[in-house]
Amino acid sequence: MADVARAAGVSKQTVSRVLNGTGSTSAATTAHIERLIRDLGYRPSGVARSLATNSSLTLGLIVPALDNPYYAEVAQGAELAAWEGGYNLLLSNVFHDSLREEAALRSLQDRGADGVILDTPRLPDARLFALLDAFKAAVVTGRTVPPEVAGSIVVDDAAGITLALRRLAAAGRRRIAFLAAPERFASSRVRREAFVRAETERGTFSPERVLSAEASPEASYQRIRHSGAGGEFDALLCFNDVMAAGALRALHDAGVGVPDEVAVVGHDDIPMAAWLHPPLSTLHISKQALGVSAVRLLLERLGGHIRPLQTVLTPDLTVRGSTGTLPE
Repeated sequence: MADVARAAGVSKQTVSRVLNGTGSTSAATTAHIERLIRDLGYRPSGVARSLATNSSLTLGLIVPALDNPYYAEVAQGAELAAWEGGYNLLLSNVFHDSLREEAALRSLQDRGADGVILDTPRLPDARLFALLDAFKAAVVTGRTVPPEVAGSIVVDDAAGITLALRRLAAAGRRRIAFLAAPERFASSRVRREAFVRAETERGTFSPERVLSAEASPEASYQRIRHSGAGGEFDALLCFNDVMAAGALRALHDAGVGVPDEVAVVGHDDIPMAAWLHPPLSTLHISKQALGVSAVRLLLERLGGHIRPLQTVLTPDLTVRGSTGTLPE
């Protein structure tokens, strides 16, 4: 900075004001300093700037599983928004492990991250809230937390499941099954409960049509083959697209026609959903938009603005070949 100031014939404070966009400097002086910065190849010290602004300009994003394309798309959106906001983003993949989750939070704290976004955390409330308190601001997605602790962004899972069931029923499907993930997934519990409630209200609920498997295509494949591969149901609503992919393969290998004999609906609309055979109808969530929204909410909180209410995203149904046409 001293070299730039000397070449420009101004004080270091003036150069600092131009770099930080603060204070009042004439347009001509600003242009002259900016040209010298480029010509001299000057790069501000990140450490010095952190000390001066009391900010590391670093955010953290903790996701449960990057092998699921859903979270990769969330991370892409978060990275775009962080970059636009002038922040670096540190990404941690915790493999659905609460111990790794806690370690990732502590690591981000040690690195001086200004704020953190935690996607579908597993830590119990008391432990989670204590760890988040170490950051200037935090946002949690997929779980509601008090606004004084962190911002919240949630997907209205119940609305999505109800929408899919209504459209399937309108198409004449009467024996609809739900393929759930294990109970340790909070969103699976919500979606299962919404399914049971809606089917009970329709008078068509059968406990035998609530199936469960690990959230992988392999486990879903085995579960559907074990269930008789469609003999007990004429439609299958899956916890997510990854599980739906395994279910589609199981039905195909069993000689069950999709959608003629069994309609299949996924959840999340990950990129591969449109390329399955047949293309998968699925409840669509804009994952990149979720990541962008999470970062923007975090930056708001870093700026001192606390929203009293959580942000709620509602899925839409994208209809493809695995269901055929569905009436509105």
